[in-house]
Amino acid sequence: MSKKEVTILKNEVLPKFVIESSMQKGNITFESLEPFPQNYDFIQLLQKMKEILGKASKKKKTSTNKTKAPIKPEPSQNKPIDWTSQLAIINYLRRLLKYEKDLFKQAFYGLKIYENILEFFNSIRSILAQNALILFNEVFSHYIPEFDDKNQRAPIINLIKIAIPSLILKANTSQSFIKNEAKTCLETLINNMKYNDTLITLFQAMNTQKIADFELAYNLSNKLVKNLGKDFFMENKQFGNIMCALGDVYEKNKNDLYKRRCKTILGTFEEIMTKEDFNNKLEKCNKKEKDKIHEITAVKLQPNTKKEIHHPDRSRYRLEMGFFHATVPSYLGSAVREC
Repeated sequence: MSKKEVTILKNEVLPKFVIESSMQKGNITFESLEPFPQNYDFIQLLQKMKEILGKASKKKKTSTNKTKAPIKPEPSQNKPIDWTSQLAIINYLRRLLKYEKDLFKQAFYGLKIYENILEFFNSIRSILAQNALILFNEVFSHYIPEFDDKNQRAPIINLIKIAIPSLILKANTSQSFIKNEAKTCLETLINNMKYNDTLITLFQAMNTQKIADFELAYNLSNKLVKNLGKDFFMENKQFGNIMCALGDVYEKNKNDLYKRRCKTILGTFEEIMTKEDFNNKLEKCNKKEKDKIHEITAVKLQPNTKKEIHHPDRSRYRLEMGFFHATVPSYLGSAVREC
């Protein structure tokens, strides 16, 4: 049996053929992921995934337990976590996403494996962190169409809420190639995850003292408002909640930069909806929601201009009535002239 035909058998560890391939040829593209063989033991695969990821999470919890007496690890915990098996799990999930979407939903959302994969963002193994980001990017690119049904949308919404803050953090604090993967993932998210909760979570991410994180969340929010378009907001029953989330950013942050950005986003709403439609939609909101937005529109901030520095002993030039005047210090006497 060739490496590409390996199946999961009882008591067998996850095969490492995916690891060998990725180390030799770089990261595997989504297009080159191969289908599973016939009669593949998916039940055993899911059990192994849960087992290996469970060990990693358990080890992390016990290693950070500083207040209580140390817990004696079980024999299975004495073995170091095999990061290559964790990387294999990521690639198995990618193959499930491509070829076995129902099983992917069961594993990624049903077993909440996405919570374990999120932890890989901070792995000291850069290839593990990078592939975890690649998986999330593919999840947002090839998300399950059934999630368009509101009754089945909860799993993807929960994922969005916990993924956005982590992705913004990685986009501003990591090595360059990890940053690029995180930013690509965020761009894919706002292009495909066109939900109220996506925008609200981005507004909430703007409530940070880290300027770089704030600016990234602002840019993504403003772009998403444009992507969602007029019809999305005109027919939206959660419009008031969205406005409240933006109003909270304005209210909680005293920095003029934050307030200007909130005004810019509000201007984007008025631009895509027209000011008249925006005001009509706002009139249907409750008093609290109206007050949040009126707080943003009521205050007029001073324009952000640099003060001009005057140097009395230097030449000053001005353009006036179509003539160019040059005024020079008096000690030059007759040198003063008009051109």
